[in-house]
Amino acid sequence: MKSKSTTLKIIVFIVLVMLTCAYILPIYVMINNSLKTLPEITQRTYLAFPALPQIQNYTDALFGSRNFLIPMLRPIINSTIITVAVTALAAFFGSLGGYYLSRAKSTFTRVIFILVGIALYLPYQAVIIPLTTITAKFGLINSHLGLILCYLIINLPLASVLMGTFFLGIPRELEEAAEVDGASRVQTFFLIVSPISLPAYASVSIIIFTQVWNEFFIALTLVTPKTQTVQVAMAMTQGSTISPYNLQMAASLLTVSVPLVFFLLLGRYFIRGLLAGALKG
Repeated sequence: MKSKSTTLKIIVFIVLVMLTCAYILPIYVMINNSLKTLPEITQRTYLAFPALPQIQNYTDALFGSRNFLIPMLRPIINSTIITVAVTALAAFFGSLGGYYLSRAKSTFTRVIFILVGIALYLPYQAVIIPLTTITAKFGLINSHLGLILCYLIINLPLASVLMGTFFLGIPRELEEAAEVDGASRVQTFFLIVSPISLPAYASVSIIIFTQVWNEFFIALTLVTPKTQTVQVAMAMTQGSTISPYNLQMAASLLTVSVPLVFFLLLGRYFIRGLLAGALKG
């Protein structure tokens, strides 16, 4: 039995090492080649270290240069504004909706829950025309507020379901004790339920933030040069110059830096929130 356990541990260790290498290799190639010169890139020795690291590549990618005509600074600012706003609003309104779905037991609630579940699986291609119409009617077309409204409508069902799943695991006795002490339903939610649900808020925020930051189809359809996001800008870098892969790699690293920092700030709550939602749901 002990021999089998040792063999199993070795197999698991080897698999973990292989998976780690598979995940780290693209990141290594991206960082390594972002520091090379264009002649070094053309040699296609992607795993070799640069002769002299070119920090200037990041400045060129951020502010633009003769070899890189799409400066990434403005798209990064646009994406940060849109993504942070959508994440905050989706976490707030999603928690309210999720709390209602997890506590109300009427037929109306079941119908709403089914509709929310259906909304999770709607492809973006099916809602792009209604979203465009709504933003146009409100006078928000081609603006940051218009994109924020579109992404909020798309991601609110997911936030409600995830938060509602977590709220199902919170003991009702806590809320009943608060009500006995004279707390209203609103006070119970904000003073009792929300503070102990911070892992769920963190998990939902990371998921929504990543989805909105990486979204391409709606951004490509609705953005203007003034509201251009990082994904659209990265797509435009291809063919704008003579394929400066070193600058494109530097731009790619800059675009992933914001969600990476966000994940590092809230990452310690992420797994805890997912596990709590999965086990209690």
